[in-house]
Amino acid sequence: MNRTAMVSVTIGLALAGCTGHQPATTVALPAFEPLQQCFAELPAEVNPQVSPDCGYVTVPESRGGNGGRMLKLGVLRLKSPQGANKSPLFMLAGGPGQTAISTENLILLRPELVGQVLQDRDIVLMEQRGTRNTTVVLDCPEARTATWEAHRLGMSDQEAEAYAIEVLQACVGSLKARGVNLDAYNSVENAADVDAVRQALGYKRIIYYGASYGSQLGQHVMRDFPSSLEAVILDGANALSRKSWVEDRALDAQWGIDNLTKLCDADEACRKNYDIPALVTASLHVFADGPLPYRYADPSDPSFEVEGVVTADDLVALIYEMQGSVIGSFSVPATLQVLSQGGADKVVEVLGPVKGSRLLASRSASDVSGMALLMHAAMVCSDDPVHSSDDLITAGTGPYATRFGLSVALEYVTLCSVVAVKELPDSTDVNVSVDIPVLLLSGNLDVATPTFRSQIVADALPKATHVVFPGRTHVQLAGVNLCAFDILARFTRNPAAPLDTGCMRNTPVLGFVLPDGTMSTDHDDATAERK
Repeated sequence: MNRTAMVSVTIGLALAGCTGHQPATTVALPAFEPLQQCFAELPAEVNPQVSPDCGYVTVPESRGGNGGRMLKLGVLRLKSPQGANKSPLFMLAGGPGQTAISTENLILLRPELVGQVLQDRDIVLMEQRGTRNTTVVLDCPEARTATWEAHRLGMSDQEAEAYAIEVLQACVGSLKARGVNLDAYNSVENAADVDAVRQALGYKRIIYYGASYGSQLGQHVMRDFPSSLEAVILDGANALSRKSWVEDRALDAQWGIDNLTKLCDADEACRKNYDIPALVTASLHVFADGPLPYRYADPSDPSFEVEGVVTADDLVALIYEMQGSVIGSFSVPATLQVLSQGGADKVVEVLGPVKGSRLLASRSASDVSGMALLMHAAMVCSDDPVHSSDDLITAGTGPYATRFGLSVALEYVTLCSVVAVKELPDSTDVNVSVDIPVLLLSGNLDVATPTFRSQIVADALPKATHVVFPGRTHVQLAGVNLCAFDILARFTRNPAAPLDTGCMRNTPVLGFVLPDGTMSTDHDDATAERK
């Protein structure tokens, strides 16, 4: 590892932005510190003429001016022949807490996907503070084994909940004992990191891409560092004006079922076979007498079995999770019909393996999702804190959506009480309005950030283009939406030019799964609006 010399730069209003979130102070920022071995190996499909440039950029944990620890943020850069002359594409992950630099994400750099951008610009994948490939990872591996330990010890639900809280508290205590300042892990500091990496890599401006939470982070960057941005791409955006992470969860879950019903009613074959609201009600009614027992054998050792119960909450979670993928969304009516008609036996047959396999998976502390749990909690609870289940808006929501929202709210009440981080000021909850070209990407099946939530963001921006893809769910690039890659590449070539979205006319859309296993046809139209 070659260490480059540290250079001092004065960060005043450039860090604070016009909102004054950070005081003027002098902070030492390094140049890019290269590594001989990258964090992850580029897949063979990525342009072999492009070699990765991996390393660290060091930033202060807290920009409050009191010294303190420094953090190293992992960076992976692919250099374009034109990169020195044009703004690079910075790519930030979601979660919050997910990693940007992983084998799975690097596959998206193939020439026919994001790799198209390398014809004109560098691409930079940047890790956020507290995530994998940084020197302070805010995770709690023990939390992933707590479910198994509680089961192994025969704990009641109340005892298991108390045990899980103790595990989280121990992780937080361990981090604090190491001198980690959890109050410094928030979206304002995170946005300042983006600009620090820009400076360290020597770029005048960047094009910012953020997925899910990354799109929320992008709005903080727009507010505090507008002069550093040539353009912005928000993939699955929610507005900064949201006060609580869970306030709209029940509303959006209800919208998801209502939207699916609307799409089904517009599809003749789906309409003839399914009444989605009635199927939801009938499926939940299977649990009218309470939880249902299940037994599940370990596929790798059939002699080892676990047993437990499945509940209405498990069914609600399944419905919501299915709407997180294209195939799953279009399978919801057929699945609900099977469950409601099959009764308790069929529900156990479907939900038992889901819950049992997750229980067995919790024996290991490995993090298959790449999510840094306590980084997630710190970012959420500083920006959109959840104080109680009363934060949840349930007016106009049915039993399914209300139950789902409450389960999420209770989870975040616990997380926020455990991390107990300082909350950001109300000024950070104001929707951004900056004179920068912004492309918003949405899917009309997205229940995590429904299109009308992204439209709130677009309405505040004078140069916004909001592209809504039919038959697509949350985050277009992660869903390998080929048309979205094409539109992104066109946008980055000239963000100020009229955007060609013609590929949407030739993009196939799946239909609903019918009882006989065939597919119907969905005729919803794609939309793109430039303001």
